[in-house]
Amino acid sequence: MRSPGDGAPRQSRRQFLRGAGGLAGAAALGGGALAIERLLGVSSPPPLAAILAAAPPSPDRNFHSRPDLHPPALSVAGRGDLGPGYLFLGPGAVGKTQAGPLIADGDGEPVWFRPLSGAWLANFRAWSHLGEQVLAWWQGVVILPTGYGRGHGVIVDQAYRERARIHAARGRTIDMHELRLTPEGTALFTCYPRAVRADLSAIGGPRKGRVLESIFQEVDVRTGRLLLEWRSLDHVPVEESYRPLEEPYDYLHLNSIDVAPDGNLLVSGRHTWALYKLDRRTGEVIWRLGGRRTDFDVPADARFTWQHDAEHAGPQILTVFDNGTDGRTRSESSSRGMVLRVDERARTVRLVRAYERPQSLQASAMGSVQILPGGEVLVGWGDDPHTSQFTADGRLVADIRMAPHQQSYRAYRLPWTAHPHQPPTIRIARDARTGSAVAYASWNGATELSHWRLEAGSSRSELHPVGVVAREGFETQIPLGPAHHRYLAATALDAAGRRLGRSAAVRI
Repeated sequence: MRSPGDGAPRQSRRQFLRGAGGLAGAAALGGGALAIERLLGVSSPPPLAAILAAAPPSPDRNFHSRPDLHPPALSVAGRGDLGPGYLFLGPGAVGKTQAGPLIADGDGEPVWFRPLSGAWLANFRAWSHLGEQVLAWWQGVVILPTGYGRGHGVIVDQAYRERARIHAARGRTIDMHELRLTPEGTALFTCYPRAVRADLSAIGGPRKGRVLESIFQEVDVRTGRLLLEWRSLDHVPVEESYRPLEEPYDYLHLNSIDVAPDGNLLVSGRHTWALYKLDRRTGEVIWRLGGRRTDFDVPADARFTWQHDAEHAGPQILTVFDNGTDGRTRSESSSRGMVLRVDERARTVRLVRAYERPQSLQASAMGSVQILPGGEVLVGWGDDPHTSQFTADGRLVADIRMAPHQQSYRAYRLPWTAHPHQPPTIRIARDARTGSAVAYASWNGATELSHWRLEAGSSRSELHPVGVVAREGFETQIPLGPAHHRYLAATALDAAGRRLGRSAAVRI
């Protein structure tokens, strides 16, 4: 979303930089030159060893202009240009780091962060919803030791205004494992499972045992009207599970839902090691892929266990995150992202490619796989604090890392454009060594911000342009030198020099 111009004539980028002048102009030109160098690929990518040896970042980030924000720090090792789009993560609260939806650029710099107090979040990403670009995520509390969540969905627009909250029907609550918006204006999501009585004698358990039944719903976002409710015990028997007996018995553990090209649904049962294609109208199982009752011929290299995030990525193409462990039972030596070719008519499956880090990781929970528009593949390692980008043929080219003990349920790289409804912020501090004034400017969520125009004067109502500097990361540090003015404000400009927004004036 772009705000209307302020009537200024349109400038070319060269004219804009030439007009900046002085030290501010030099700063703008320097920043632009660095950006161009990255785009042209002047610096060759580091060797694989350098990617794997990269040190973890400090736990969190702190900003003078936004002291209320403490997102996790990210380190990016590998190729400088990761391609179009931003990184979408859902970090948790660890130490002083706040939980909250995080959008970051290719350098690991925050673009937008919203702290959540006392809440978990999952399934944060951008969607097209009823013709509009929006952000959506799940937030709530996670109930241990079950690992399920009780919460609701949140949708915000391109100004970061909340547009809707999504709630489950029939007195249920939305679980963390899936929240998906559809172009028709509906939401698909998992619900907190219900404990029901069931006969477990066929698997060596009691006749009057208790089972956690997986449930998902589809609702109309605008009205909240229930369109579909699916309950697992009506369609998948407990005998399909690989999970050891427990009380209550979490036999299926539904953890992803996707809409198939034909409009039916694909769901993942973590504890049955199987994917299920469901008739969207009746809920009946059309086929099973994997597990004890597979309808497909699955070769050994295409088998997965304790999996997450099964999605369609093209005709006959599925992606799956193969955890290889549930945290208690380890069935594989490491986790991997998988791309599968599935022929529904012939009932055959072929592994197209597996994506593993040379220094292998084992994610006991969470995880995701996304094929990017250019063919590269992004793998989120769930409860291990890494996100990796691979070439289509499986070479690791970049690794984005959070501090130890961090996690993100899924990771995505997606396009996003936004114009925040809140204005930019600027704050003045003093250099501890020299005592000179330093300005810190930021605008949380602005995707088109390229430069800052500084405006100063003797009063808040009489400010005049005094220089232009290039945006540097989330927060731009601007040494002011000797103070000749009493007040300062910062106007955000896009790459063509158009005005996007203006901070309040602050005392120097």
